[in-house]
Amino acid sequence: MSQIRFFIPLVLLFVGSWPDALRANQIEQAPPTLSSSSFLLVASQQIADPRFRQTVILVTRHGNTGPIGVILNRPQDITLDKIMPDFAEAKNFNLFDGGPVYPDQISYLVRGADTVKGALTITVNTYLAYDAALLGELLNGKKHYTGLRVMHGLASWAPGQLEYEIKRGDWFVMPLDEAVLFDRPPAEMWQELQSHAAVM
Repeated sequence: MSQIRFFIPLVLLFVGSWPDALRANQIEQAPPTLSSSSFLLVASQQIADPRFRQTVILVTRHGNTGPIGVILNRPQDITLDKIMPDFAEAKNFNLFDGGPVYPDQISYLVRGADTVKGALTITVNTYLAYDAALLGELLNGKKHYTGLRVMHGLASWAPGQLEYEIKRGDWFVMPLDEAVLFDRPPAEMWQELQSHAAVM
């Protein structure tokens, strides 16, 4: 098995190193939920791309960066202890497929943790982080948390690409809900949200 690597702890350096093609332009006439800093994308029935079929994605925008996201509902047949064997608690977490970009990199969503330095704030209580040392502190109980989801890979879009896909009908845009991020069973997440979004 190839070794899975972690993002560098300084998220600003990570984002700043992306190609210019991934930097966002000002969105004109975007729906209110799309222009917010973080929101949910729910795949419509028409998406055939196996990388995104029946997915629910947390998307976030910060500063001048383009939209990046992580798939929420694709647990893999591997537990976190396979790549972090020094932490007994890691066996309780499935590793999720977060998207096709940088598939060997690790990121994680954490809710209710102590101060999370160098992470993207998703809600007042939720962060998207890349720091391996912090993840270790969460797993060994040095920092308190109420939700944790660990992923490899990301999703990203070039300027205007996501807006085009939404207008084409590939995605439903929904407000962010912390319960979706951590509490809904992954196997039920897409069907529930897609059915709700389709009748909105």
